[in-house]
Amino acid sequence: MSLNSSLNIGARSMFAQQGGLATAGHNISNINTPGYSRQEALTKAQLTQPDGTGGGVSRSVPQRVFDQFTSKKIVQENPNSGMYEQRELFLQKLEVIFNETDSTGLKTRLDQFWNAWTFLSNEPESDAARKQMRDQADALSQTFRETSSELQSLRGEANGRVAGLIAEVNSIASQIADLNRQISSFENQHRVSNDARDQRQSLLEDLASKVDVQWWEDQNGEMKVAMGRTGWTLVDGRKSQPLRASLNGGETGMYFVQGIGKYQYREDLTQEIRAGALKEAIRIRDEVIPQYITQLNDIAYNLAYQINKEHSTGTGLNSSFETLKSDFGLNAEAQTKPLPFLKDGEFNVHVLDDENNIQETYQIKVNAGADRLVDIVARLNEAANPPRPENEEYQGKPPSIVGAIQDDGSLVLEAKQGRRFILGEDSSGLFAMMGLNSFFKTLKGASDIAVSQQILDNPNFISTGRHLEPGDNRVALNIAKLQIAPTMEENTMTFDEYYNGILTDVGLRIQRNDTEKNHQDHLMAQFKDIRNAMSAVNMDEEVADLVRYQRAYEASAKFVTTTDQMMETVIRM
Repeated sequence: MSLNSSLNIGARSMFAQQGGLATAGHNISNINTPGYSRQEALTKAQLTQPDGTGGGVSRSVPQRVFDQFTSKKIVQENPNSGMYEQRELFLQKLEVIFNETDSTGLKTRLDQFWNAWTFLSNEPESDAARKQMRDQADALSQTFRETSSELQSLRGEANGRVAGLIAEVNSIASQIADLNRQISSFENQHRVSNDARDQRQSLLEDLASKVDVQWWEDQNGEMKVAMGRTGWTLVDGRKSQPLRASLNGGETGMYFVQGIGKYQYREDLTQEIRAGALKEAIRIRDEVIPQYITQLNDIAYNLAYQINKEHSTGTGLNSSFETLKSDFGLNAEAQTKPLPFLKDGEFNVHVLDDENNIQETYQIKVNAGADRLVDIVARLNEAANPPRPENEEYQGKPPSIVGAIQDDGSLVLEAKQGRRFILGEDSSGLFAMMGLNSFFKTLKGASDIAVSQQILDNPNFISTGRHLEPGDNRVALNIAKLQIAPTMEENTMTFDEYYNGILTDVGLRIQRNDTEKNHQDHLMAQFKDIRNAMSAVNMDEEVADLVRYQRAYEASAKFVTTTDQMMETVIRM
C-alpha cells in the first residue's frame, strides 16, 4: 500500500469522524424538539487494497432512527385521544352551568319556589307571603333563562370550535403537502430529508387528533392522506384539498363540514367523520347540548303549564278584571284550524256585581280536535247575549261580557256595563293554553319563561283561592302539591326527579369520560415510551459519542501526520 493511499485512508477517517461529531451535535441541539427522531452516522469499511490491506472507512448519510410500527399505532390512536380531550373540555363547562354548589343553582331555586307556595298557602292574604312568592318565582324564571342562555352560548362555542378545527385541518394538510414537495425534491437528488420527515410525521399525528385519517407513502416518498368513511382525500402528494366550514343549508348559523375537490366539486362530510376532536365537537354541538336544552325546556314549559292550569282558574285579593287579554296569539293559519292541546270539557266565566258577588256564570263547552278559537268565542258571545224576545223591555240590551279575537290573534275578554269578571273552573285547558290569568308566560320554555307582568306589578293577582272567597287557599295548595306530583316523562317523574336525572347524567358523562381518557392517556404514554426508547435523544449517549468521535478524529489526525512525516522522509532520501 502506498503512502498516498494511507493519506487517503486518514482523510476519509477524519471526514467520517467529523460527520459523526456533526450528527451528535445535531441530535443534542434537537433534544427538546417535539417529534424529532435521533440520527445515526453510519460507517462501513472500504474495499481492501489489491495488496490485501484495508481501504479505511466510508461514511453514509445520517440515518433516521424511527419506529415505524409504534408511530403507526400512535397515529391510529390519536383520534380517540383528541375526541376525549374535546369532550372533557365541554363537559367541564357543562358541569359549571349545572353547578348546584351555591345558592343560585336551579335546584336550589326550585326548592325555594315550592317553599314559597307552601308558605303562601298557609297565609293566602299575607302581603309578605305574596311578595316573597313573586320574588322567588322571578328568581326561578331568571335562573331558567340564564341557564338556557349559557347552554346556547356553549353550543355557539362548540359551533365556533367546529370552524376552528376545520381551519386547523386545512393548515396541517397544506403543510404536509409542502413537506411532501420538499422531501420528494431532496430525496430525488439523493439528499437527506430526515428532519422534514420528522416534521411531517408530527403534523400527521396532530392531524389524526382532529380527524380520523388513513395514510400511505408512494415511491417518491410523498404521503397521501384521506379521512372519514368515504376516504375524502386531504393530501394528494404535493396538493391538498381543503375543507370548508359552510353555513349553506342545515340549521341556521350552524357550520357543517364541506369538502372542496377538483373543479369546485363539493361534498357534505359532516357525518362522514368517524373520530377525533372535530367529530366530538360536532356531536357536542348537535346532540349533547341540544339534549340538555330540550330537557331544560321541558321542565320550564311543563312547570309553567301545570301551574297556569291551576292558577288561571283561581283568584287573588280583589283580582277581578274589566279586560283580560291572553298572553299568546294565533297566526292566521292557526286560526283556521282546531285549537291544539285541548280536552273535551268546559270552562266558566263569572260576571260580578258591584260587591264582587257572582251575578252570572257562563259555562262554555269545548270540543277537542274540532273547535277553532273563533268557534269558542262565538259560543261565549252567544251565551252572554242570547237571542232576546222582540219587545221593548229586552231589545237592544247589551251583553255583560264579550269575547273577541284581536289582530295579533290574541283572545280578549271584556266586561260591559261597568261590570267585572273572574275566571272559574276549566276542564278543557283553554285558559292555560291561551295564557289567560296565567302565572308564568312562555312560548319556548326555559329561554323565555317569565312571571306574568300583572303579577310582577301587583302580587295581589297571584291566585290562591276561588271566587274571591276570603282566606281561600285551594289553588295555592294544589300548586304546592305539584312539587311531589308525577307530571314529567308521561306522568312518571316529579320536577325534582327529572332535574336530578339531568344532573346525574352530566356527572356520569364526566365520570365515564375521565375513566376512558385516563385509559387512553395511559395507552398513548406506553406507545410513546416505546418509541422514545428507540427514537428519542439520550444526552448521555450523545456526549459519549462526542468523546468517541473526538478521540477517533484525533487518532486519525495523528495517523495523517505520521504518514506525512514518512512521505517527507522518503522525499529527502
